[in-house]
Amino acid sequence: MDIWDFVLWIHLLAMAMFVGGQFFLGLAVVPVYLKQGGAGSPAVEWLVPVARRYGYASLVALAIAFVTGTIMASHLDIWSETEMSIKMGLVLVAIALVSLHVFIAHGSNKLLQGLILLDSLAIVFVATLI
Repeated sequence: MDIWDFVLWIHLLAMAMFVGGQFFLGLAVVPVYLKQGGAGSPAVEWLVPVARRYGYASLVALAIAFVTGTIMASHLDIWSETEMSIKMGLVLVAIALVSLHVFIAHGSNKLLQGLILLDSLAIVFVATLI
């Protein structure tokens, strides 16, 4: 394993945290929350801190993915590839959407949640083309 394998591993780990966490919240945590009564129930007391902590962790994961992706793109000299430009644009959109979701909407906007997930899946898809 050389340094570039390590950088790639960190990059993939950050993306797994970001995308995997969205699936975990959407497929496991939120359905339990809704089954326990949703916004008008005591379930809010555990969901809000869990979601908020994930929101901050996802921003850190995105920042790490952005930095490691930038480093790898420079090392591999792939900045001129169309797919790389698209991917970086989608990453910047993700950072903006997550920031809005965490700091402005405070996690309560379902449209932002859906857009973040779609953008994340698009990032992963474009990454497979590079």
